[in-house]
Amino acid sequence: MIPGKGRGVVATEACAEGTEVERAPVIVVPVDDMLECDDRDTIFDQYLLYWSDEPGEEVAMGCGLLMIYNHSSNPNVEFRSGPEPYTMSVVTTRAVQAGEELTYDYDCELWFDPA
Repeated sequence: MIPGKGRGVVATEACAEGTEVERAPVIVVPVDDMLECDDRDTIFDQYLLYWSDEPGEEVAMGCGLLMIYNHSSNPNVEFRSGPEPYTMSVVTTRAVQAGEELTYDYDCELWFDPA
């Protein structure tokens, strides 16, 4: 648990910039298959990632730890598609110390206060 945040991902060892720290499968979700709720997002909506402009492959749900990396406007990892089909890699954007929280920029309108 990350104090003040809840769940999160922490580096267990120091990593150089450009290190792949995770590779996880994704489950592609066609937008037409998503449930709609009047005037609110569902919990599921908060855990979807942009995947593709291709119809039927617009968003994806990440497996592994992908969905518990916290947001930061000064992130130390980025998500990349691949290298295998329907996978996503988490790669450090700078050197990371053991015990440091791994964060990425959600790059969307936030639905929470990023305190």
